[in-house]
Amino acid sequence: MPFTINIKQVSAIFGIFLLATLLLAPSAHAKNTDAFFQDIQAASHSKDIIALQKSLSQYILKTNELSEEEYTSSSAEISVFLRETNEQDASIYLAKWLSSEDANGLNAAVRYRWMMIISYDLMFFSQLSSASNMIEKSLLSIKVWEPSSKNALNTQANLYHIYGQLLVKQKRVAEALPYFYQAEEWFKNIQPDHPSIFTINIILGEAFLNAKDYTKAEQYTRQALNIIPKGRVDAISYLYGILASAVRQQTRPEDALDIIHQYLRNPVDPRKDYFLYFSLVHTEVLRDLKEFKAALTLARENHSLAQKVNNKSYLKEAKRHLGFLESHFGNMVEAEKLLSEAIYSATNKLNDTSPEVYLEYVEILEKLNRYPSALKYHKLFHAAYVKERDRIDREAIANLEQQQRNLKLEQETIVSSTKLALAEANSKRAQFKSRVWMWAATILVLIMTVILIMLIQLRKKSHELHYMAKHDQLTGLGNRHAFLQALNTSSSHLLIVTDIDRLKYYNDLYGHQKGDQLIQSYATHVSSFLEPEGAQLFRIGGDEFAILIEAPFSVRKIEDCINCVILQLQKDGFTEADASYGIATREEVKTDFDWISLADQRMYQMKQSRKA
Repeated sequence: MPFTINIKQVSAIFGIFLLATLLLAPSAHAKNTDAFFQDIQAASHSKDIIALQKSLSQYILKTNELSEEEYTSSSAEISVFLRETNEQDASIYLAKWLSSEDANGLNAAVRYRWMMIISYDLMFFSQLSSASNMIEKSLLSIKVWEPSSKNALNTQANLYHIYGQLLVKQKRVAEALPYFYQAEEWFKNIQPDHPSIFTINIILGEAFLNAKDYTKAEQYTRQALNIIPKGRVDAISYLYGILASAVRQQTRPEDALDIIHQYLRNPVDPRKDYFLYFSLVHTEVLRDLKEFKAALTLARENHSLAQKVNNKSYLKEAKRHLGFLESHFGNMVEAEKLLSEAIYSATNKLNDTSPEVYLEYVEILEKLNRYPSALKYHKLFHAAYVKERDRIDREAIANLEQQQRNLKLEQETIVSSTKLALAEANSKRAQFKSRVWMWAATILVLIMTVILIMLIQLRKKSHELHYMAKHDQLTGLGNRHAFLQALNTSSSHLLIVTDIDRLKYYNDLYGHQKGDQLIQSYATHVSSFLEPEGAQLFRIGGDEFAILIEAPFSVRKIEDCINCVILQLQKDGFTEADASYGIATREEVKTDFDWISLADQRMYQMKQSRKA
């Protein structure tokens, strides 16, 4: 349950604050607004929507005549009323009204105060688009507004803070950053250690974690840990969970475990859902460190807690971990059931699942010798992986675009400063004027240099992303995505699907590094034998490869090549290694899918015949 996306709870806390403000504030405003408030109550009770809307807008217009203390209390009173009476539609109406010309007569401080209040009400009702649209129409005027009191300054900062949260909810992280930075600057002007600065750092840490920028996620989360407001204990376990996850993703599981132990040495009384997130990260770290017994115990506790918390996302993750660990200890039936539940909803529809879940399910199906099903879920893994890769690529590009926009603004500022300096230099001696021109030229060169560096970096990043999308990082061969593209574009006659037998033996006995060496060695030798013959090689799974051959090629020759590869593997020290393969020609089938399936089936038949 993301910290910023728990909108209802954030809004509910703000509602408590509003109620306290209402109870403690003086009642001087009552005589000015009491009649309007009675009309609002009557219209709500009678379900007269038009009368309710009219009374609410008149009430807000009346608050324009009140002091800051009075209209602050009045807005709090209306917010409490809207929530207690569940007037969601009225809140949506007020958002549109505050953005309309009908509200132009309001003082800026009054209007923006009401926008802030109604934003929190809309967040409480989960009407995020209405809140976003309302604030978005006034962003520029809010920025240039010059508040005259501390409360008004707080309103200005909160509106930018809210808008940043709404953008993060839409996964528009790059666009949200300037609003968080501006809100943080305004909050610091109000109070150097303003509690909202702590919240902003958590939001930024979480946003960068979701965007897979783990270095920045760690940076902002550590900043949040250094400025925890006094008495703020509800989010501490969640904060440590984000930090441990960011560190773990940088392949530093030992450091991540130290962070987890640091929290567990002095745990506060956390919310159950936040602690569950922390505990799920703890399980992942234990899995990375191969502490499987401790991980299994913790996974069972997490599964039980997730059922009590009733958070679907966390329950899915808890089932995924428990299923993997049950599989590790040989409880295959239970493991298959848990992973299936993590993939499918109660109505038997596919969940929005991470690629890792499909891959772990494929491993279980292979252990159960359900190879056709394993093939089906491997395809789902590939589709989920491509979708995730595309999302991260889009976020990376969005961040680069945002950096370029910021650079352009900096350039405009520099150019403006240069023009001012030149104007002032006109009244000075010629020597000073020449120096100014020299500085202007230097600045221009620097600007051009920065632009050139940014373009080079962008092009390099684009090439890297293009290469990663089509190549397997371990072997350098084309990946499954490249293989599917090659099927559509090549005129290949022969397809070979092959995988390495006994890879699990080396993984279990010597570790996955030895298994990776076996995969690399197999790919190297197959390439050396078949690429000179015009073959195209692809790694399409963990130990599974596909080979496309355009020219006619005898089955006997393929068998000889594979046998030679196995001999080379044995010379490399992999004496237990072997390989299974299946061969299919284009003429035997009608579609590419059938072609892959036929070769795959023959490969599995060879594997089964050897087991027999």
